[in-house]
Amino acid sequence: MLIVMAIVFASCVSSKKYKSAQQESQKLQTELSTCDNNLKSADAKVADLNNQVTTLKNQNATLSVDAKKYQEMKADAAMKEARLNAALAEQGTSMKEIQDRLVKGLSQLMDSGMDVTYKEGLLHITLPEKMLFPVGSATLSKSSKDALSPLASILNEYPKVQIYVVGHTDAQKIHTARFEDNWTLSTERANSIVRVLRDKYSVDPTRLLSAGRGKYMPVGSNDTKEGRTLNRRIEIILNPNLIKLYELMNQ
Repeated sequence: MLIVMAIVFASCVSSKKYKSAQQESQKLQTELSTCDNNLKSADAKVADLNNQVTTLKNQNATLSVDAKKYQEMKADAAMKEARLNAALAEQGTSMKEIQDRLVKGLSQLMDSGMDVTYKEGLLHITLPEKMLFPVGSATLSKSSKDALSPLASILNEYPKVQIYVVGHTDAQKIHTARFEDNWTLSTERANSIVRVLRDKYSVDPTRLLSAGRGKYMPVGSNDTKEGRTLNRRIEIILNPNLIKLYELMNQ
């Protein structure tokens, strides 16, 4: 009897140990599976980080190339600017110097409505219609021609500067025996100024260019009398030798 009890007891103990071992094994399997998943996740993160490193290296290489190109463009722009300044110095003047000369020498015309402005490297001398022409006319009176004398004198002081004379009108329609439209009127007014500068004041004609813009570049509203008055004007644009400067800027 004792022997049977001992066997049964031993069997119970072995069964408990087996279950405990089984539970421990399952626990270890779960931990192993978790570790394996964590390892796979870590491997994926490492691969993603490696991809990011590769991308950043590529971006850095691209930025290095772009930075080099920018430095080359900056150096090229500086070189062209130096050529431009040298060309202007060779002409013995600058647009700013001419502007100061005009303002000081043409004070009487300035009082009559003439304006001198510097825009985008060019000097713009604006002469209102009332200073030069009767309404609807392209004929300069003697007093109008005489009024151009001090301006022509200054223009002759700077023989290497190109002179563009541009006529402008308002939007009021015109149609006469002489002028088909505003474009014709604006062009003929510019031509009249150019002829006086050439014939009366001996401005080199190779420096002169005339053009008409009609109503298409207004500076005021064509819906008001004041705006239309502003639009009827002559612009004389002073420019360095564009051909030479263009060639220099594109070398």
